[in-house]
Amino acid sequence: MTHLHLQRSALVNLRHYRVTLTTAYQPHFGISGHLYEMIEYFMHFRYVKNIDACILISDGTTRDMFFSAINSKYDLTQDELQQFKDHTYFEFKPFVIYADTLLITNGSMRFEGADLFARKKLVFRCSNLEPGLDRDDITLLQDPRIYDDMSNSIPYKKRMMFSKYKQLEPKHPNVGMFYAKSNSKVMHQDEFDYLVDKPKERFDSFILLTDQETYVPKGVELRLVPVADLWDSFSTYIYTHKESTVLVDCSPRFHAECKHYGKELIIEAPEVDKGLAARLYDIEHNDVWLREDDEISSKI
Repeated sequence: MTHLHLQRSALVNLRHYRVTLTTAYQPHFGISGHLYEMIEYFMHFRYVKNIDACILISDGTTRDMFFSAINSKYDLTQDELQQFKDHTYFEFKPFVIYADTLLITNGSMRFEGADLFARKKLVFRCSNLEPGLDRDDITLLQDPRIYDDMSNSIPYKKRMMFSKYKQLEPKHPNVGMFYAKSNSKVMHQDEFDYLVDKPKERFDSFILLTDQETYVPKGVELRLVPVADLWDSFSTYIYTHKESTVLVDCSPRFHAECKHYGKELIIEAPEVDKGLAARLYDIEHNDVWLREDDEISSKI
């Protein structure tokens, strides 16, 4: 997705909110787990803990895309949906951000030269390679099972707000689903052909869930996120994670969502990395729910 036509905002002042949920400008993820983390922690802060929170969408994701993502995944009352409308700000890469507490969900501090004025800056760590995180002015919230301690890190495990997910009894067509974003989990053409051919006799067809037009082998339907009827579209998630892409899949969400909706999981990867292993353990032990007593409130 290109944003060459968008002009950067000059300044956004959100200091009157206790918490501002946002993402750094790089890397760009769009409709992804980091967006859903903003959405779910917003709900946790406002609906559960009565903490005045807002969302700053600064990466070019449009209002229509944002609310399509919300409406396709969550079961909200009109009042709850109105809170998103009243407290979500769409400002493209502002040069100056004022906030009380900034909670940055995409694990980066790459704000392209923007000035951040905040009482506290919290970052959900999401990579073992991201530069510029060893700073005294930020606090890294990270899973110690995945990352080594840093001087500015504290233990925290990201969770998901399943209490607001749509209550579905999804169909289970004999379809295998791949998920490959443009900036992670990228598959080369020969790899994709191999992965489709390997379990071909088991499935009637396949879909590829992604964020942009790309190559798909014969028999694979391309679906662009967000997908309204996603959970009626497949029976099995075929997880791919190549060594040539990201080294840590920091807190994969699809695995937990598949468990929630009764979908099967196949792992096609040379090995299970630390991030996925931790998430699978938490799924098995019912420790992925973002509950009322979650410790995130004490961090802000």
